Amino acid sequence: MDDKVKALLDRVKGTANYAADAAADGARAAGKRAGQMVDVAKLNVQLFDLNGEYNDLMRQLGQVMYDTHKGEVPENDAVNQLLAQADEKAVRIAELKGRISDLKQALTCPGCGEPCGKGDKFCRHCGTQL
Repeated sequence: MDDKVKALLDRVKGTANYAADAAADGARAAGKRAGQMVDVAKLNVQLFDLNGEYNDLMRQLGQVMYDTHKGEVPENDAVNQLLAQADEKAVRIAELKGRISDLKQALTCPGCGEPCGKGDKFCRHCGTQL
């Protein structure tokens, strides 16, 4: 085989390998981003459920308050129990919102696929410019 043809084939092979590596890196980064999106969706479902439970507790508290206004005596510690449950739900809602915010603000490095901070200029793991 002619040396020029062999050199050309070697260059084509090298370029093809580089393109394959770049495509694999892109696929890995896309996979991680898709995973983050799935995590955010799952957290949003949990948040939706918790908000519904919290709103139900608020409705129950409102009913107890209205019944008290009408002169009915609430059951022993009914208000305190409802308030404690509402406080617990509020804390869990705040935690989920924080986790969702963290996931949404994360960037994925195009070089290594690792998550980076939203304000980062370079990847903390491999140094690639973001």
